[in-house]
Amino acid sequence: MQQRKDLTAWRDPIKGIAILWVCFFHARLGLNHIPVIGSIQQVGYLGADVLLFLSGYGLYHSLQRSQSLKEYYTRRLKRLLPSYLPIAILWCIIMIPMLDLSTVQAIRSIVGTLSMMGFIAETPRYLNWYLSLILITLILAPILHSFLSNAKRPLLTWALLVLAACAVGLCYVAHNQLIMYSRLPVFVLGMGFAMPRNGKERPKLSLLLYVVGFAAGCTILWLCMNRYIELLMDYGMYWYPGALMIPPLCVALGFLFRLCSKATLLIAPLRLLGQASFEIFLFNTWFEFYCKEIAQYTEPRDYLLWMLFSIAAGLAAHIGISAIMRLFSQKSTNA
Repeated sequence: MQQRKDLTAWRDPIKGIAILWVCFFHARLGLNHIPVIGSIQQVGYLGADVLLFLSGYGLYHSLQRSQSLKEYYTRRLKRLLPSYLPIAILWCIIMIPMLDLSTVQAIRSIVGTLSMMGFIAETPRYLNWYLSLILITLILAPILHSFLSNAKRPLLTWALLVLAACAVGLCYVAHNQLIMYSRLPVFVLGMGFAMPRNGKERPKLSLLLYVVGFAAGCTILWLCMNRYIELLMDYGMYWYPGALMIPPLCVALGFLFRLCSKATLLIAPLRLLGQASFEIFLFNTWFEFYCKEIAQYTEPRDYLLWMLFSIAAGLAAHIGISAIMRLFSQKSTNA
């Protein structure tokens, strides 16, 4: 299926666009009055859903390649922990003293941050809620993969898993953690999208479903933002439309990158940003927290500078950590 080939080939550049979208969303640049740009920034949180969809897609393939759960988790931890722990420790050292916490609150915040469980455990402070979602998806992925890969009717199983993920979110209606659990359907869609398909492909039907799904998601989101505002936070309608919008968006981006495959001056930087998306996300959410809650900046130029600095810091961290990990890998191989 061409769509899956495109996602596999252009996954990193798509992630590059997604992380730039998230950074753009976090920055208060005073662009709300500009019709198209303001709307793109307003829904920039969907960049996190793009990353989540692609994570589900990638984890399915990772599990297909893994000989055991030990191999799967070893590979994932080698990717995440060398980047996460140094930045999380640095966050705790710098930020915790600024937050006027009691000893107990500080301990809970430090442990919650380092373990990625801060949002789940509702600790007083934590680096970002999305990290708890990453932890949950890493645990859920082997279970979902087992259901999908062993199902006699994989499409039906996939649909039922998506509905089950929606039901989990509905258990948290009007609860703060709805922001996390309402994202699970997008992750399940990403895993199912990676499944091999049996039978004849129907590209015209697929295209129709993508167009209808994306249009429906945009319409629902627009209605909730402009007519039924009470549904946005309490009922998760900021996030649930993403389950309709994100798969078509990723497929469309993959198609565009295939058409522009020779535009290396554009694609190469986006690929690097995508490869460094985790580190950029960590720094960007850190600086967003600092700008809005500690420094309480009001000037757009301050947010622009911090946004650019977070992207540069994330890139530097990714390049440096990758070089160190390659060095250790070479020494281990030579030994």
